[in-house]
Amino acid sequence: MLTDLYDSIRRSMFPMNIAKDIEPVLLEYNSYYRNLSSVNKKIFRKRLLIASATLDFTPNNFPTVTNEMIVLITSALIQITFGLKNFKISRFRKVIVVPFNYNFLHFTNLLGHVDYEEQCIVLSWPSVKEGYVIPDDAMNVALHEIAHALQEENKFRMLFTKFFTDYNMESWTKVAAKKMKVIRMGQNTFMKDYGGINMLEMFSVCIETFFEQGEAFKENLPELYDKVAVLLNQDPLRGEEPVM
Repeated sequence: MLTDLYDSIRRSMFPMNIAKDIEPVLLEYNSYYRNLSSVNKKIFRKRLLIASATLDFTPNNFPTVTNEMIVLITSALIQITFGLKNFKISRFRKVIVVPFNYNFLHFTNLLGHVDYEEQCIVLSWPSVKEGYVIPDDAMNVALHEIAHALQEENKFRMLFTKFFTDYNMESWTKVAAKKMKVIRMGQNTFMKDYGGINMLEMFSVCIETFFEQGEAFKENLPELYDKVAVLLNQDPLRGEEPVM
């Protein structure tokens, strides 16, 4: 009961601590947000306040997670889910922020990863920041890892609480599997080869490319682009009004 009370107090007060920083951080770093209409900017900020209060940000190897970190990382979640009814993560609420690239198990120089057993997201802050400073290279670790978390959590949700409908996810999977086959055959001409590792990586690579290289994505892979747009119920190429 005490834990529930603490969480309730924390969630009600926490958004007030970052409210003043949301607009400046988003305007400086998030090009998706800058393109939104004033009405959609307001919706984006409100969702970010709510979502950030439900996440547990934990620093590792440095003193604290700053408001700038909280706003920018949470903005990736809101950006992906902006066209969806559900936008709060529950299974992967813990977000561990580290001050450098790191090694984990047999992986080296990681920018971030999702730990499915511990149910947490780990992000290198310099890599997160770089992903927004360079907005058009389809390299955004916050979008990439949060996409992983959303895809995994979606499997455990009840029908009406899912982020993505089963039908839309299956439709995306059929088209994405064809692209993965092209990559594995060494015939890829657009999109990172990393998407050929498996369907988990294909999903996250699609999300990065969708938001950061949308025009080229639509031109080179129109069917796959449309499947992502339907899945997320938005098209960033619409600018001020991305929600479909």
